[in-house]
Amino acid sequence: MSNDMTISKYLEPKELAAFFRELADAVENGGHDEFACVDDFRKIKIGVKSEYGQISLKAKFKAAKPCAPDVVGEDGEIVKPKYKDLKKRMRGSFKMLVKMAHEGTMPPKEAVDAFLADSALMVTYPGYGDEYYESYGKACAELKAAFESGELERMHAAVDALVHEKSRCHAKYD
Repeated sequence: MSNDMTISKYLEPKELAAFFRELADAVENGGHDEFACVDDFRKIKIGVKSEYGQISLKAKFKAAKPCAPDVVGEDGEIVKPKYKDLKKRMRGSFKMLVKMAHEGTMPPKEAVDAFLADSALMVTYPGYGDEYYESYGKACAELKAAFESGELERMHAAVDALVHEKSRCHAKYD
């Protein structure tokens, strides 16, 4: 369930423009084939070098969601991501929530929804701060309510409460 996709190849110089056209089409109209996860990108990094008459192309795409479908276990349940991978994924949405709330701007719904969904999943992992999960859940509920109300000051306070909960837990478990 990786969010990364890498393309590394040599092209004829005249093929470079076609590559960028296909990439632009995938971003605009949805990914396919070589660009399967590009339409939902979070980050694109492209390196192009001219080497001895050939073009060396390296492109790395980070998708907002896993490119591969969810892995289903033998019991029919969706297999949870590794805790470390989940925490890494949460870091991006949380960073945006904190920054925007402190700048006096309401974060996008997608960031709030992603953070809350990942938070709900995170508290199902035993042994990573179970004693903090209840208070963390209450802080997440307040974040959701603050966002839905559209009250910026309330949103700021809710984000600060989450920062506090994270700090308490990480002081003991990180």
